[in-house]
Amino acid sequence: MLVRDVMQSKVVTITPRTTLAEAVGLARQRGIRHLPVLEGCELVGMVSDRDLKRAMPSPATGLRAHEVNDFLDRISVAEIMTRPVVTIGPMLPLEEAARLMVEEKISALPVIERGRLVGIVTETDVLALFVKAMGAGEPSSRLDVVLGEGPSALAEVVQAVEGAGVPISSIMSLASGAGVKEAMIRVATINPGPAIRALKAKGYAVRQTWRA
Repeated sequence: MLVRDVMQSKVVTITPRTTLAEAVGLARQRGIRHLPVLEGCELVGMVSDRDLKRAMPSPATGLRAHEVNDFLDRISVAEIMTRPVVTIGPMLPLEEAARLMVEEKISALPVIERGRLVGIVTETDVLALFVKAMGAGEPSSRLDVVLGEGPSALAEVVQAVEGAGVPISSIMSLASGAGVKEAMIRVATINPGPAIRALKAKGYAVRQTWRA
């Protein structure tokens, strides 16, 4: 799955001269949390809802309503936007976008192709795909299987589950915090009993099950 497959291609943008009041109003009206800042066609900054909240005057200042409005109209986006901006290309794997967001502690990435903004991918987009890929939300069960060190363990686990007549919706393998390799298997049934028995008969420990 590539970034282009999940990015939002219709992006609401602002300019460095957009006022804080305009940016706040636009974010609330459109229900969005990230506003790329363009100077012509060039991406020059990024404004998030966090930037907007930080720039808002605190109630402790004692400003009256008209004074707050005057303040919001005087401040431009150029004074609060984040720069330089971390971006990503549309043809990169989605996991690269997730890695960048985690490492940079950001929740959105503008998507740039040939120097132009073509979309935006957010943590919500990544999580939505993860939920879909893992089959959550559908009648199913999750099996967490300890694989051990055997080189063909994953293939054997898959064969055991399918051999028990239980269809697999998705599968993911990774190492736990203790360094133990595990497989998270989503099966398309709320009765995973046959799969569990088949796995145990092969000597595999099913650490826990979760049903939805």
